[in-house]
Amino acid sequence: MQRYDPEFDLEELNYEAEEIFKEFFCNFLSGNMQYCEKVCASTALGFVKAHIQLREKEGWRYKYDELLTCGRADF
Repeated sequence: MQRYDPEFDLEELNYEAEEIFKEFFCNFLSGNMQYCEKVCASTALGFVKAHIQLREKEGWRYKYDELLTCGRADF
């Protein structure tokens, strides 16, 4: 990557990827279809929609909704 971009920083890319994943995953778990439609397409969107619809159909509820935030999380 540094051949194409001498300023490329792998650590910065890692940080950004973690933040993007956390935001997506929290929105997916909370069933935020509007967000998922904006960031997913094709097969990924079909997968996400199917899982969100399944949870709604079967009446899945989270015991602790307040844990589903996009705040600081360590994986």
